[in-house]
Amino acid sequence: MAVDINRQRVLKFLEALYGGNVEAAMKCCTEDVLLMIYLPVELFPHLGPRRGRKVVADLMEVHEARYSSRRHEVRFVVADSQRAAAIVDVTYTKRGDGRVIQLASGDFFQFRRGLIAEIRSFFDTIDMISQLMGRDLVGPLLQETGSALRPPTRLPPEPAQ
Repeated sequence: MAVDINRQRVLKFLEALYGGNVEAAMKCCTEDVLLMIYLPVELFPHLGPRRGRKVVADLMEVHEARYSSRRHEVRFVVADSQRAAAIVDVTYTKRGDGRVIQLASGDFFQFRRGLIAEIRSFFDTIDMISQLMGRDLVGPLLQETGSALRPPTRLPPEPAQ
């Protein structure tokens, strides 16, 4: 029973988060919810580890200010009595220039007494920054780092002795 409730809680939270319903999103969370979005805080200072329902509201306020529309599609969700995980395709339209940003998010939740007590979200940092800036970052990185980011070449097998 808790599994179904937790799964539904995650789906309800994501719908509220991306739909702009601050009150509904906060109701899904404990008073001291931990929100941790794994992106560089040097570039996204509002996304470091933060606690409390107000953090959810603050994040949604940033979304509202920066993006004219937000959509999501839950591709996968699994839950047990204490945890849940979801893979979510997220689409944002930037207010400033109308550019559409499409990202996949890996979201991990922990529950306490039927509410979300912890949210940890992972994004592809380079892809996100490239899309936000509107320019390729991978090409210049590969030029600068050379073979350091490429898989090592295989060594020939040693001769049998």
